[in-house]
Amino acid sequence: MFNYSSEVKWIRVTDIDGDLVWINLEKVERISRASDGSIFEFANTVIQTIVPFEKIPELLSGGTA
Repeated sequence: MFNYSSEVKWIRVTDIDGDLVWINLEKVERISRASDGSIFEFANTVIQTIVPFEKIPELLSGGTA
């Protein structure tokens, strides 16, 4: 899991089905590595994305992946 303090509140990423989804970073409880991307977990929701885990710090700082 990454600690971050950024003004980025929402990111738009591609999930494993190829759909674009919005993720509210203020609600994310955990980010973990998956075999083919990253998993964002919050409340009762788990979103698996194709975003490489190594790109997460860039996303959290406002970059694009």
